Amino acid sequence: MTGKIVRRALYGAGVLLGLCLLAAALVYALSETRLRKDYAIHVAPATADPALAAQGKHLARSRGCADCHGDDFGGKVLLDEMPFARVVGDDLTRMPAGHEKASIRERMFRALHHGVDMDSRPLLMMPSKEFASLSVQEIDALSAYFATLAPVRHELPDSAMGPIGRALLVGGKLDGFLSAETIDHAQSAVAAPPSLGTLEYGRHAAQLCTGCHRGDFAGGRMDHGGPGMPPAANLTPHATGLADWSERDFIVAMRTGRRPDGSELDGKAMPWRAVGQASDAELHSIWLFLRSLPPVARETDAGDRR
Repeated sequence: MTGKIVRRALYGAGVLLGLCLLAAALVYALSETRLRKDYAIHVAPATADPALAAQGKHLARSRGCADCHGDDFGGKVLLDEMPFARVVGDDLTRMPAGHEKASIRERMFRALHHGVDMDSRPLLMMPSKEFASLSVQEIDALSAYFATLAPVRHELPDSAMGPIGRALLVGGKLDGFLSAETIDHAQSAVAAPPSLGTLEYGRHAAQLCTGCHRGDFAGGRMDHGGPGMPPAANLTPHATGLADWSERDFIVAMRTGRRPDGSELDGKAMPWRAVGQASDAELHSIWLFLRSLPPVARETDAGDRR
């Protein structure tokens, strides 16, 4: 009798193990299909105007490129939380292996407007859905600036998705982790941004905030950035958002990382150091846009807000 019970237990354990292995294989296959999808993006070869390099330098600093790619733009480990994922910001001072003769402008257009690498594969945790709103002029300016940088050589690991990250991806819990999946690749980039100092420019620039603060700018739970990421703040003129803030409060917060009540912004989650490098006219434009938004009620934990 004991032997029969043992055999049944072993059989049950074997069946359970087999099901687990089958599920793991299915998750791997489904996630790999998405991670390795070829979007067949074609960008006409072009060289950015070197005269735009100064504008590109400003954009690279104020739009947060250094936060993900390092102060020298030579690459940076953004997230190393296996078995979730390891995400590494690419080296922007050198072209990827196998594409050394391609133009930096093609690489920037692929990454910023389409969310794919030089092989048309999706980039991990690259906020291209937000950067896709950049104009051709702005992409050209960034390209011109990165073309001026001396090559940097850091020993960096490759980006990789762990089993938990793959399972969350397949389960639909990582919205926006692969921007290429959510971008309208048929949509052409506008030629140039709106006039600086206007609400329209603010709307244009603030699109970079939607990846964290959502399309209504009311913030809330984050779906990317790894476990433990705090909820994004409500930026609408609601009591739970910026209703009591003045334009000066907003600019000071972006310049210093401190809210009007003296509390600190989470610099890891909220790139205030980058945003704070925007010009007064740019921040004024963004403020005009934020104040034009309808108030949206979305509570976030005050102790965890960004």
